[in-house]
Amino acid sequence: MKKNNDTEIDNALDNFPDSLGKIVRVLFDVKNFRKKINARNTLVKMGKTIIPQMHSLVKSENGLIRMEAAKIVELVADRRSIPVLISLLNDKEFEIRWIAAEGLIKIGRRSLLPLLKAVRDGESSFFLNRGAHHILFSLLNDKEKGKLKPLIQSLDDYHELGETAPVEASKAINIIYKIKS
Repeated sequence: MKKNNDTEIDNALDNFPDSLGKIVRVLFDVKNFRKKINARNTLVKMGKTIIPQMHSLVKSENGLIRMEAAKIVELVADRRSIPVLISLLNDKEFEIRWIAAEGLIKIGRRSLLPLLKAVRDGESSFFLNRGAHHILFSLLNDKEKGKLKPLIQSLDDYHELGETAPVEASKAINIIYKIKS
């Protein structure tokens, strides 16, 4: 690890308990993949108890810190992470956006409403819409995909961004609610 990276990691882990900080620090060891995976597995086994600390790490400017924290959040798949994962759909790093989308898919259908509200309420961006497309395609059944085809198409079409996607997301919320009734 570079000295600059060490300082960023030290700052990010400053408020962590020492025992947790030692485990998390191993995540950033790019030289020993086996230790990194073991640390990741240990953190995932800790489950929901470490989610607040991981949420704080995904706000880091350091891409490696964000990515490793996002991976833990994805694997734990706690519903409290839905807003954090939705915000990560706009991350500048493709890998982090992909991890966020996979995390929302792992959380399941309870991530649909917050995601659709984010699109509807104008939080849409090219990246968020592409992630939403992937998530919807993974979580919706064929009948729902048919009914929500205009939304799915608008999320996939860059030119429609900001124009029809929010309207279609609003319609989708109503359609999904009716499907569940």
